[in-house]
Amino acid sequence: MTKVSKVHPYIEWAKSRLDEMDATLSAFQGKVEDLGGDARVKAKEALSDMQVQRDAFKSFFDKNLQSAESVWEAQSAKLKKEWKAFEDEVETYVKSTKNNAEQYEAAFKARADAQVKAWQEMMNNAFTVAAKFPEERKADFDDAVAKMKSEAEVAESRLAAMKKAGQESWSALDAALSESRKAFDKATEDMQKAFKRAMK
Repeated sequence: MTKVSKVHPYIEWAKSRLDEMDATLSAFQGKVEDLGGDARVKAKEALSDMQVQRDAFKSFFDKNLQSAESVWEAQSAKLKKEWKAFEDEVETYVKSTKNNAEQYEAAFKARADAQVKAWQEMMNNAFTVAAKFPEERKADFDDAVAKMKSEAEVAESRLAAMKKAGQESWSALDAALSESRKAFDKATEDMQKAFKRAMK
């Protein structure tokens, strides 16, 4: 049986945010040239700031991927602050486009796809870890996996509905992404707790 958790809440959190950063940058980079004049200049500035923040975030992630949970825990406030700064630049970008629906819908779709991918990867990881436990110790873990699967399906369904709706405001789309992130973070924490209980 494995001695180290493969469902690490801090790493799962950071990886999911990094994937969203990449998806956001990709979506905006493909659309920034569609903007005109002053809007393009402001959007490019915000995009440049997002890239710098993403690079710093990825540097920490790559450097500490094999680090102990205590290292991640000690740095979690800093990483959350960096994520917030990235999100603030996303807001700046959206405002600079004068709420161009095509711009922010493309970003929402890319970010929603990144979130769905994060849910799927975490579930696959959880199933792999669960399979390594002897039957008498994995009931609690299996319950956590089943609950996570249910929450993932709900999150995926909500994001898919928002993607189909189109023409939603940026604040509505952003709220849907935030709700899915919160559910993902809670599911990851619950999975880690179940793993630790099963290890006793």
